[in-house]
Amino acid sequence: IVNAIIHRDYLLSGTDIELGVYSDRLEIISPGRLPNGITPERMRSGCRAARNQLLKDVMGDYGYLEHMGMGIPRKIMLGMKAHNGTEPALVEDQERFVLRLFA
Repeated sequence: IVNAIIHRDYLLSGTDIELGVYSDRLEIISPGRLPNGITPERMRSGCRAARNQLLKDVMGDYGYLEHMGMGIPRKIMLGMKAHNGTEPALVEDQERFVLRLFA
């Protein structure tokens, strides 16, 4: 959720970060396409690109971030494998990015 706040596209008006809770998954939807040539595949390997650098720096200063740029591979992917053996779905869908965490 912190990543969605930091990396969303704030130039898209009338859009919100969405959190969906379903029986089989959790979805975090962040407005805006992935920035600076980032793809879901590159995210899995820890590729870094901040859309909102100042916001990222402030959140890091307050301790909301660890291993900057490595949250997907180090926290989410490893955590999901340890929890239930699955991997998250990272989906760029039109003008939004969707992270699906399976139960």
